[in-house]
Amino acid sequence: QPQVARPESMSRDLIADTKFDELGGRPWSRTASHRATATELEIVAGAREHGISVEEYNSQVACGKVIDYLMAKEQRYCCLSKSICEAAFVMPEVCRSGNWAPSMTNTMHRVYLFMFLNYALQLTILYMFAQTEQVVDKFSGQMFLCNFGADVQHCPDAPNCIGPGGTNYQNASRMYSFRSWMLRTFVKDSLKQIFPEKAGLAESSMDPGEYGLESYWVRFVCVFVFMLSVLHDLRGTYDMINILWYVPTKAEAWLSYEVPSWASKAKVKEILDVGELDFVKIRIAGIPRSAKIRNILLIIVPRLFIWVNTAKFGVMFLMETSGIEDTIVNVTALTYILDLDDLVFATFFHGSLHHIMDKLEPWEWKNVNAQEHVAVEEAFQAVVDDSKGPALLFRLLPWRPVLVLMLSVFFVWDYYATHCEVSPTGAIYSKALSLPKQQLFPVLNLFIPWLGQETEEEPFWSMPSEHEEQ
Repeated sequence: QPQVARPESMSRDLIADTKFDELGGRPWSRTASHRATATELEIVAGAREHGISVEEYNSQVACGKVIDYLMAKEQRYCCLSKSICEAAFVMPEVCRSGNWAPSMTNTMHRVYLFMFLNYALQLTILYMFAQTEQVVDKFSGQMFLCNFGADVQHCPDAPNCIGPGGTNYQNASRMYSFRSWMLRTFVKDSLKQIFPEKAGLAESSMDPGEYGLESYWVRFVCVFVFMLSVLHDLRGTYDMINILWYVPTKAEAWLSYEVPSWASKAKVKEILDVGELDFVKIRIAGIPRSAKIRNILLIIVPRLFIWVNTAKFGVMFLMETSGIEDTIVNVTALTYILDLDDLVFATFFHGSLHHIMDKLEPWEWKNVNAQEHVAVEEAFQAVVDDSKGPALLFRLLPWRPVLVLMLSVFFVWDYYATHCEVSPTGAIYSKALSLPKQQLFPVLNLFIPWLGQETEEEPFWSMPSEHEEQ
């Protein structure tokens, strides 16, 4: 393609008249009345400066605009979902904007009542998890699963080949669930007690097997899926924190009645096929300081506490499930705890509150007006910088899956650090367990875990010494 020389001193009209259409191979002629715009001049000058064609430079500028605008827009809005906690966040401000109308205020009181009911249900379920893992399982003689049987495919010489009964798994045929293993062990011990003269025969001929997990990796896959499902609830809390942080700390109206001025109200209704409620706008605006403190104490803190404990006990429950099918089924059931607030909202409230939450407009917490004024050369440099160093790494990393993975690793590490030990051979087995002195898990321990639980001095189970010899 022949190139058209463009001296540095070319005027705007001359550049416009001689700008070259490199796709068609023809000069792009303009009339004298159609002068080149400032943007066109920038594009032509930028293409000459970087030694590329106008077409290529123009395409990269467009790509830079997309990068600057859409990447900012991706995290631009906070959208509150339809749940009881989000409703408790919104309704006081709507009532304040409506001068505390009795009908709206009564709805707000009902929202708070059912929000506390939701907290009670969620905390009760979490307490029962703690009661099962910390009390009931110990009285049934169950030790923590840890990595018992994790390397059964490599037994008898792998690190995790000794079961809680002190014998080698040898292969998967000697591995059972805890209930089956305890039943087989009970039958064997009972026969030895009833027929002491046959104890040697029972010991040699009856093999109760060992307790262990069926699949080492299915637990981690299910933990990842579980964390993926509960991240949505954490995102809702994060959005409310952003709103409390960024909105002005003053009382601003969340309600407004807006009728378009381009025609009469009757004509607008006829043309747009709308009603009176469509002129009512509900927008997130300023929140008084007292309301922000109330939202933090009554909504943010309880939600974070319930989320952390749901993740903690949920991961522990999955890590304590030995069967493959049971682990897969349990991961779907555990998400029900955090979905209770959505269920309470959908079940106990009629259409008016649903309509208010539907009408609530997404809140723009990141203003993208700056992207509207990005210069042509800046947009071009955005494409150049996007393919370099840290910027490229930042764009390529899928941050949300990385966050899910990090949370999964943290809670799995917390399970192993709290309940398991590592032997010199690399095996991971349960810590020695003692019976609790109380048959009920202390309620205060659910809120303050470091208080500890009173237990008997002598452990009812510890890893057999054969493990160390192995």
